[in-house]
Amino acid sequence: MLWAVWFSFALCAVTRAQERSITGEYRNYAEGLAVRIPSGMRGLTGDQAGPERGVKISLPSGATVTVYGEPNSFEYKTAAEGIRDSLSKYCHFGRATVSTARVGKVYGAKGRLVCGERIIEEMLAFRPGGGPIYWLTLETTNAHAADDEAALETIAHGFKVIAWR
Repeated sequence: MLWAVWFSFALCAVTRAQERSITGEYRNYAEGLAVRIPSGMRGLTGDQAGPERGVKISLPSGATVTVYGEPNSFEYKTAAEGIRDSLSKYCHFGRATVSTARVGKVYGAKGRLVCGERIIEEMLAFRPGGGPIYWLTLETTNAHAADDEAALETIAHGFKVIAWR
């Protein structure tokens, strides 16, 4: 029993040791993305299971913007199709709006869904020439929507596709 408690503690310590706080610019060569973290904000990475796919940026309101890359495993043909599918999983009574958007220098789609007091805004861009797709996701509340959506736009503006290794 004591061994199991020690092992659990050691496992938690190892997991926390992999977490990194990021300021300035986050780069992920495995996914081929970089994103500028706005001044005064911090990103956290290494907190997810499996390979590192991106960064979670904490906003002053307490909301977060998650930026990550992943394979196009659902084989979305367009970014708008991916946004509609993703937002449909958050709540069944909200209506999503989807439009074209720029994520850095890449064109993609942006969607917004209101679920009661909760607001989910997502951006999706495809890597030119194929490869990973890139998601930016904001989850906030009506009370903080204006400031948090402005922060999402700033983060999206600072997104770059980089060498993919």
